[in-house]
Amino acid sequence: MTLSMGIIKVEIKIPELVKAVDIFRNNNKKLFELITTEIKTSVSQTVNQLLQAEFDLFLGSADQSTNKKNGFYEREFAIKNVGCVRLRVPRDRNKKFNSSIIPKNEQIDSRLKEDLAILHLAGISNRTMAMISKRILGVDVSTYTVHKSLDVIEEKALQWLERDLTKKYWCLFIDGTNFKIQRRGSTEKEPTLVVVAIDENNCTSLLALQSGQKDNAESWRAVFKDLIDRGLNPDLIQIGVMDGLPGLEKVFKETFTKSMSARCWVHAKRNAMAKCSSRLSEVFEKLLNEVMYATSESQARLKFNNLKIQMGSDSERAVHCIEKDFESLLTHYKFEKRFWRVLKTTNPIERVNKELKRRTKSMEGLGEKTLNILLAFTAMRLEYNWTRFPVDSKQLDNLEHIRNKNQIEDVLENLIH
Repeated sequence: MTLSMGIIKVEIKIPELVKAVDIFRNNNKKLFELITTEIKTSVSQTVNQLLQAEFDLFLGSADQSTNKKNGFYEREFAIKNVGCVRLRVPRDRNKKFNSSIIPKNEQIDSRLKEDLAILHLAGISNRTMAMISKRILGVDVSTYTVHKSLDVIEEKALQWLERDLTKKYWCLFIDGTNFKIQRRGSTEKEPTLVVVAIDENNCTSLLALQSGQKDNAESWRAVFKDLIDRGLNPDLIQIGVMDGLPGLEKVFKETFTKSMSARCWVHAKRNAMAKCSSRLSEVFEKLLNEVMYATSESQARLKFNNLKIQMGSDSERAVHCIEKDFESLLTHYKFEKRFWRVLKTTNPIERVNKELKRRTKSMEGLGEKTLNILLAFTAMRLEYNWTRFPVDSKQLDNLEHIRNKNQIEDVLENLIH
């Protein structure tokens, strides 16, 4: 019996097949090892025939009329779903032939590079990936090869981070985070400035991930200018939610003149609790939560007055920490009730930070290029879900638990193609 599969032909002899079934009935591992060997042999023969045909066409061209064959050299090449195959690459006397089918400097199938990139971006370090590559991909790869695999998506990743902002956005969440980056043999924490937005469809989108000092007003001014240069309409921004970083609110109001600023309740509460004595912290937190989760602006003001009265002079520093930003902490009440929860905090940015740090935790020696690609990949994965669930959707609470089995493949597909 003969099976034809494109350019590869497989012949199966029925008597031998029956005998094989009997032998492999209780040892299917040996069966699959044998099948793999046979397939690799067939693939090797097929690729060698293609290389020879390519070489013959090369020598047959007019500009190679004086060139001659000069034997061949052997090399290994890793093919996805096959493993390493042994190739016989033809050589010419003038050393001009360079195969387009199997480029001289390529050691692995480009699809394997994509697999390495996706595994690396999923959180597996270069070193670990190199160690397990033989078992997972069927080929040994070096840490350098794993690192270089990111080249297949670098351009698209950076393009996505700098994409034109064609949607209409009405809300910005602004904060900074820190990542460890390796430069010239040393690893140091470097800040990244993050801006997340809500668009006209009330879906969240990540707009900016840029290096810069988060406590430096000019760094934020540069980020805002870049957003506007990319198409963000500053007149449409109604609110900016942020932490109390020095100078940030001033720069924000200078740039987005028609917008209100709001302070993040999570940051404000954390700062206030740090200034409260331990013996009063439980009572203070309970009263503060009543303010934070008040059902109206007027109720929030009453609850805060109650907090001040009950705490008296025992927690003046903690109370002042809330009071100095109190008007900004109430800004969300000026919007529809369905947006109150999301406008009270910079949680969308915290979600980005959490996901990014989870993925970078296992990566030693994270360079700037790798970080940028990782940032884009992670942001695209988050946005994949964000665009499906508006911020006022009841399903948003369960968003972190939603797992679409195709989302990683879809995101990688966008990065590659």
